Amino acid sequence: MAFFAWVALLVSTYASLEGIIGTGTLSLLGVWTLKTVPLLLAVLVALPNVMLIIVARMLLYRFSRRQFSLSWREDPDDPLQLTADTRARAESTWNYESQRAQIRYQSGLLPQVAVFGLLASGMLAFCVLGIHLPPAQLFPNIGGAAPTWHIWVAWTVLSTATTSFLLSIGRILVRIAGNDATTRTFADAARSYGLCVVSGGLLACLTVSSTDPKTAQASIAMGIAVGLLGDRAFIAVSNRAAALLGTEVETVDPGLGLRTIEGVGLEDAQRLQEENITSVHALAFVPPPRLFFNTSQHLQRICDWQDQALLFVAFGETRAKSLREHFQIRGAIDAQRLASKLGELPADVHQQLVVSLNVPGPTHLRQMFERLLHDRRIDELRAYRSAILRIETIVAT
Repeated sequence: MAFFAWVALLVSTYASLEGIIGTGTLSLLGVWTLKTVPLLLAVLVALPNVMLIIVARMLLYRFSRRQFSLSWREDPDDPLQLTADTRARAESTWNYESQRAQIRYQSGLLPQVAVFGLLASGMLAFCVLGIHLPPAQLFPNIGGAAPTWHIWVAWTVLSTATTSFLLSIGRILVRIAGNDATTRTFADAARSYGLCVVSGGLLACLTVSSTDPKTAQASIAMGIAVGLLGDRAFIAVSNRAAALLGTEVETVDPGLGLRTIEGVGLEDAQRLQEENITSVHALAFVPPPRLFFNTSQHLQRICDWQDQALLFVAFGETRAKSLREHFQIRGAIDAQRLASKLGELPADVHQQLVVSLNVPGPTHLRQMFERLLHDRRIDELRAYRSAILRIETIVAT
């Protein structure tokens, strides 16, 4: 179907432009002689859309043929046994997030792909038209010699759009290969593509010089550079414009707060930011199945991150680090186990806890740990951490 759609777009676009634009001809295998510019425009209109539709079908096939399920079991190393109510809540959340992910892919993927494809093909075709249309047709009311600066701007935008589109396709294919592509991936790609095109056009308008004999070479080089820089080029241009106008400069959150979680690297923090998780607090309270279905991370790694984040939320960063350094308490699950045995600890250990956590006394310490014994988030996290993950193949009926 994608091939027939591509052929239909190719034929209809060429037929609508063949009598209007283009003087050069191209011979296809010595059989057909076609005008070069309308054929190029037809390919630019059709190819990005068909390519992205094929990519979207790859994603939908992956999610339509597999289903993830959990098998609950008792952890022999856990002194606190899970209740049936905890398992029921965890299973209900898992089923909800699974259906949510399915609906998100089936209903939101193709529209996002279509928007990206139409934006890419529209920009490419518009630039080719700007390059090949006679200046007299674009500026019919200007007397004398028609300006040619728009040609160099179109060359810059064309090279920016082409570079940005190829890089976006490469990133999307890598994400698909790692089972980490979502509808947000295509939305971010379309956003980055649009920002690159705007940045390239603005820079070209500010720097183009039609009298320089090397204008074409400089325009293409600048467009490729903007396409390679991506969003950073737009941030630089917008910050420069903000400084000239005297407005506030846009700041981008690098997600450094997430780096305090052990095991979260720079790429992991950037991936979490794509899921609107920009702080340790947000990481602590996002449902683990949501991160599992929307990213390529293993469920146990997600549980480990959230275990640490819950400890940071419950005790604060300073006290959480003190518990890890002095008592080998890695996360909220270990702290909950310690809370269940708090009354059995010797007096000197109690005193050491009071000093390490910098609390007024044993009573305050006991109140801090008693809250963990009835924390439903920690109980559900223990259920996910002890569960066995299975992949079931869905047989088509």
